[in-house]
Amino acid sequence: MIDHDEALRRIITRAQEDAGFRDQLKAEPRAAVASLLGIKIPSVVSVTVVEDSPTHLHIVLPAENDQLSDADLDAVAGGAGVSWSPTGPSAASGGSLLAGWNDA
Repeated sequence: MIDHDEALRRIITRAQEDAGFRDQLKAEPRAAVASLLGIKIPSVVSVTVVEDSPTHLHIVLPAENDQLSDADLDAVAGGAGVSWSPTGPSAASGGSLLAGWNDA
């Protein structure tokens, strides 16, 4: 299992080094990320890739109702975060970030 920062580092590094992967990432982000990281991304999770430019900056905000449990807060304070496994992302507390979602 790799954490969120490591997953993001791998994706960005590969996109910077491999123009074909960068094109695939922009055209088919779900397939590109799943293949690179060796994970399954549930169909209820959208994957969007945007590219900054000299005239357009993207800022990603957490979900408005995105609240951490006490266990997640403790883990974050200790340097933990989201982990990625072959079955998808999970929270620092070990619970699934997709709990309660149904894969269609």
